[in-house]
Amino acid sequence: IRLGAKRPSLLVAIDSVPELAGVKVLEDGSLRIGAATTMAAIARDPAVMERMGALSDAAGWMGSPQVRNRASIGGNLCNARPCADTAPPSIVGGAVLELRSVRGTRKVPADGFMTGPGQTVRNPDELCVAVVFPPSGRPAGSAFFTCTNRKAVEITITSAAAWIELENDGGPIASARVALGSVAPTPVRAPSAEAALVGRTPGNKVFAEAAAEAVRDARPIDDLRAGAQYRRWMVEVMVRRALERAFERANGGARP
Repeated sequence: IRLGAKRPSLLVAIDSVPELAGVKVLEDGSLRIGAATTMAAIARDPAVMERMGALSDAAGWMGSPQVRNRASIGGNLCNARPCADTAPPSIVGGAVLELRSVRGTRKVPADGFMTGPGQTVRNPDELCVAVVFPPSGRPAGSAFFTCTNRKAVEITITSAAAWIELENDGGPIASARVALGSVAPTPVRAPSAEAALVGRTPGNKVFAEAAAEAVRDARPIDDLRAGAQYRRWMVEVMVRRALERAFERANGGARP
């Protein structure tokens, strides 16, 4: 609308609809976040910090205080930009988007929701009403790191989110998910990194090896913010940091 590409005859503000906002822990332990919940609310919510640290990291980083008090998780995901900061945490957290229309509600995994820059599987008559993160039955932790030219109010050059689930306190790693932002037409999983983690005892050496593998899954381009090779270098750095922090959180604060 701002660029004049669309000129709707009517606009309906939905940011004050109470059913679309707020964070709830459901009976099964799932974390349900209303699509209109702001980044500021997500970043400071204790349940998000405890259950989905990567999302809290991303929401607390995004934009400026003014932006965080207006921008919503639903808007960030449905805008479908490769640099969307809440996308990698949603992917590694196994989140599902609830899309509602007059036909009913359908649930779409965050992993695969975006199909290209500015494009998603959402139909024109569907409204994203919530993003739901499933619970974990084991010790688990997640983290998000981003690389930018400035420390605030900046579009991401490269980002990474990691989720680690342990067999027991201290390891080994039962499951792992890694997702990258700004290195492909959409945020993507890094299966090469994930394969290098599962079944192994957590540690800095293992995390460094997995981070190096993550570069295989990046398809960056050269643009005005950074070159493709720089983005590849930063993928390795961001993934390693995210894995170290995710393990620290999964392991009750103990460093690898």
